[in-house]
Amino acid sequence: MTSYPRWLWIALGLIFLNTLLLTTGRRLLTAVILGITFALIAVSYTTHIPTPETIDSYANSKLVTIHGIISAEPDRRPMQTKYTVEVHTLTNSSGTVIPVTGKTLITDNEQWPEFDYGDGVEVTGKLERPEPIEDFHYDRYLSRYDVYSVMYRARLTRIDEGHGNPFFAVLFKTKQSFEYQINRLYAEPHASFLAGLLTGSRKGIPDHLLDDFQITGLTHIIAISGYNITIVISVIAGMLFWLPLRQRFIPSIIAIAAFTLFVGASAAVVRASIMGILGLMALQAGRQSHTRLAILWTLFFMLMWNPKYLWYDAGFQMSFLAVIGLTELASHLERWFTKVPKVLGIREALQMTIAAQICAVPLIVLLFGRLSLIAPIANVLVAPAIPLAMLFGFIGTVLSFIWFPLGQIFAYIAWAFLQWIVLVAKILAHVPFASVEVPWISISFIIGYYGLLVMIVYRFKRGK
Repeated sequence: MTSYPRWLWIALGLIFLNTLLLTTGRRLLTAVILGITFALIAVSYTTHIPTPETIDSYANSKLVTIHGIISAEPDRRPMQTKYTVEVHTLTNSSGTVIPVTGKTLITDNEQWPEFDYGDGVEVTGKLERPEPIEDFHYDRYLSRYDVYSVMYRARLTRIDEGHGNPFFAVLFKTKQSFEYQINRLYAEPHASFLAGLLTGSRKGIPDHLLDDFQITGLTHIIAISGYNITIVISVIAGMLFWLPLRQRFIPSIIAIAAFTLFVGASAAVVRASIMGILGLMALQAGRQSHTRLAILWTLFFMLMWNPKYLWYDAGFQMSFLAVIGLTELASHLERWFTKVPKVLGIREALQMTIAAQICAVPLIVLLFGRLSLIAPIANVLVAPAIPLAMLFGFIGTVLSFIWFPLGQIFAYIAWAFLQWIVLVAKILAHVPFASVEVPWISISFIIGYYGLLVMIVYRFKRGK
């Protein structure tokens, strides 16, 4: 934890006391002072400073042995598996055992035997600090999870097991079984693609398909974020079309909670679910002023917990933009989709998807340095197919546990929608100038884009 000079706190305290004596502008100034104070406290709390007691102090590329517990869901990929290990002791090259704290990301290239969440392990390898990879700040990315050291080529041995939270252990096992069943029902790349839609797993998706998704602006559909939660909401709302709008609220909340638990309830998924519920509240209540306050308070508490989300977490930014699109834009787009059928929530899914895309375009360009000119067409073409692929894919996988042939029937339906999405991405990715590099984008451009967007929405509201 870092600390600030005493004079800074004294100055903030004096300014706060002076605001209490004002007759006008007291609330605004009080909010500003409290906001600055809480921001400083949050940054101080989450700033990591290595000490002799932290594992990353020994990350000097030397061979060491650590003992700890796998504290997160294993990230299993085709050629390697990554484990997050909460370290308890470190043994250096001279044989000295040192008690330490902190997390280390372990890469296992052998992948056998497999290790699970909650296993106590002994790991041997070269302990290093994560470094940026080209333009990707890998060190900052890992810092969101309090990981400041890595072992890229490690040898693991299981010591014991059962140290994890039983609840999360069951969740991770259920998710693993579900993904295994998907692989039984579908061939690649459809199996990995459906797993990406339903569980957020991107392992096994071919690089050429990921490239096609990036060129056509469809990458967001295979990362659990506010967008996926939006799809869950629209599917449930479409299935319950015969109920009044307000009576769909509770089933939608239950569906979001079930989806969140099913995919592992990671911090990113929980965050996206909260943002999705806020967007749903906006649609239900119809009082956007209250919803905006709820969104801002949610953001406040999230950033108080971990301010690194704001700068280092694209998922956080995408979730925020998705819910802003839901609350501010979705209703204004309704006039453009009156001819789209409402069956299974197709109209709502398309409307919400486009609203989220309009809000997210600048961020996507900033992150990837490319602008997909074909993205609007691609998203319009695949938007109706995404909720149907998720719905029939989920039903087919669940039914396959009961009777495999019955699950296959629904799996064939889901395969057709998945194939449509893959074909759209593949064909449009090869259109000339489908995607262009935008190296010149800046923060000022993004501010101008959102300023123009605010003006357009304001004009729409005045028109109403």
